[in-house]
Amino acid sequence: MLKLFTLENLPASSADAVYKICLTLEKYGLTDDKVFTFENYDELFDSALRALQDGERVIIAADSADYNSVKREMIGKFLLDEYSSPNIAERISQNADDGTASFDMESECIIPRGALFHLSPDGLHSGFSCAVLNGTLTCLPLDFVRVDAILEDYIASVLEAPQESEPETEQAEEPDDNEPDEEEQSFDIAPSVGAMVSALIQLSKTAAFATGEAAMQVYNLYDRIDGLSDVVNFVEIVDEDEDNTDENELAESDSVKTIRHAREAMFNTESDFGAAVSDILTSENEDGTTNYFAYIAVAEKKRAKAKKINTTNPNDLELLLPHCVAILCDTLTEKLDDIRKKEEERETSGAVPEEKKPEEKKLSKGMLIFIAAVLIVAAITPVILVKIIWSKEDTTTTMNPLLYSQSDISSQTQSTSGAFPGIDSNVNPSTQANAGTTPREPTATEYSAQPTAAPAPSNSGKFTFYVFGYGHGVGMSQHGADYLASQGWNYAQILANYYYGTTLVTGDTYPETIKYNGSDYKTREYLASALESEMGSSFQKEALKAQAVALYTFAKYYNYNLGTDSNAFGKAPSQACYDAVDEIMKYGLYIAYSGTEPALTPFHSISAGITTSFYNVWGKTAVPYLGGGRPSYGDYQADGFKSTYSVSSDEMKKIIKNKLNVDVNGDPSTWITIISHDRAVNENLGYVSSINVGGKVISGNDFRTKVMEGKIRSHCFMLVYTPDGQ
Repeated sequence: MLKLFTLENLPASSADAVYKICLTLEKYGLTDDKVFTFENYDELFDSALRALQDGERVIIAADSADYNSVKREMIGKFLLDEYSSPNIAERISQNADDGTASFDMESECIIPRGALFHLSPDGLHSGFSCAVLNGTLTCLPLDFVRVDAILEDYIASVLEAPQESEPETEQAEEPDDNEPDEEEQSFDIAPSVGAMVSALIQLSKTAAFATGEAAMQVYNLYDRIDGLSDVVNFVEIVDEDEDNTDENELAESDSVKTIRHAREAMFNTESDFGAAVSDILTSENEDGTTNYFAYIAVAEKKRAKAKKINTTNPNDLELLLPHCVAILCDTLTEKLDDIRKKEEERETSGAVPEEKKPEEKKLSKGMLIFIAAVLIVAAITPVILVKIIWSKEDTTTTMNPLLYSQSDISSQTQSTSGAFPGIDSNVNPSTQANAGTTPREPTATEYSAQPTAAPAPSNSGKFTFYVFGYGHGVGMSQHGADYLASQGWNYAQILANYYYGTTLVTGDTYPETIKYNGSDYKTREYLASALESEMGSSFQKEALKAQAVALYTFAKYYNYNLGTDSNAFGKAPSQACYDAVDEIMKYGLYIAYSGTEPALTPFHSISAGITTSFYNVWGKTAVPYLGGGRPSYGDYQADGFKSTYSVSSDEMKKIIKNKLNVDVNGDPSTWITIISHDRAVNENLGYVSSINVGGKVISGNDFRTKVMEGKIRSHCFMLVYTPDGQ
């Protein structure tokens, strides 16, 4: 089972890469409920290890800016053996030139020993896969450009690897350090074991040895070394039968296996350290001689190392394992001595031990900006309408448009005709919606915000609307589609993002004409003119094609009879718009739901970073594939993403009277109260579901369109009232 682990607060480009990973791997089982986000890497690594222990296939996706440091930290955290891949180095060297940005070659090439590498086109930020515990770990960079090639190799070499072939893994000859002295015939391991036991007792630490021939030599010293049984545990580690290994399981090197045994011994006994010694292994040298060797491994909570002890003298075989045990115990003793010295230094200096220091909570740049903005608003606007009640379940997401939560990202579109026309066959965006993932519509559950103290009432002032997005926010965002197209997405992938759980159908027979505002127009001319009026030739080609499909599907849904409120129309089409229309008509494309029935495909200019639900805007009924909560990448970069509109209290009083036939008097700060919203931006800001205006409750979209006559560009807004003179 595939599971994806990443951070919550990702840059937009990294969020895009996560979406691409989800879209590509969905047919291999990577669905919404198997994508997990975390506040920091410590939490992420802990959860990933538990999944690996349960035998899962785990993908850790890290932001490209931090990829190499995270990769290195992860190798240590998972107690793997660090290794510099010559294959990655060769690919980087082949592609590096004077125009290549500076990079750290050493960090770029680091992967776990025995791992299967997944090369990027230029070698930089390459991924890898390896066996860890009972599962398989894969590390991928959130690099929107490079991740396609990395995913392609990952799928071919891991997910679709044939049973009879073993993936090529990184192997290297280990250094011959700590080689046994050929003249030494025997020695007693008791001094090394005794020193280790004394160091463990002194620091109140424990160690666990994975049982084996070498570990039994330590076990047999119980009677000779006091306290050994108090601080050293022995754990039997049983490997599964290799003949029954899953066909996609990666080959595990002997060094990695020894580290795993040490780690499992530590985890199974909750000891501070784990230790293991492999059996005696052999390999043939180029000169025809036989090399005899064994691995030792010492594991800590956050790191582990394996060391190879070898000899070419067969007369040393009887001494090899005792020698390994001695080196293993000496290594543990050195680590314990280092810990003791650091503790003594801290005691001398009076410093608080690092693990005892309170964890510092760091604010993201975006949060600092948000706090600064709130402080500024608070300083210049003494009265803020904070008497807000919002419905917790008014949407399926709480994602900030700048800080996407990737557990809410998935592609939900399926083709009924195989590969999509005009799309590279290597990129198939078609995926089936998952059962049970349809967003829920609002319930009666509500939460009340606490009002803040306000100055003395004033009968005159100014209302200011702070608005996010442009349009009703349901379905496809046109500027979001344009951004995705600029990042290499095709029209089918764009539609998959916005129309949740629909099917992209080919082969439809388009009608000769479409009726608009009572007049019949040739279908090609209508679609091209509407496309020019809605987007125009400045938009990316794939975005134009996505909009053309949505326009035609919308017309089909209403039986090809549309009013002026359906979409813009009337501009002379550019060649780019004709080309987009010709391509979708050529293949007979439209969007369907529940078989071949045309879907309702509304669209808007700019979302608030996340789409809202059909229910939020028009109420009465829920439309499953318009449940909202769909991330709309790039909207916050569009001109007009944020806007403000101000109106005096006198003018607002007239508007309320004229539009709602309601008289409002007294303190203007009491005239308008936001009742509920979908929290599209944050806990206190979202698309307004309902609003109380002078005692009359209406929808947020009706307030925007009918009361304010579109002067506020979206019903995702915050309302601030400022009394005169303040």
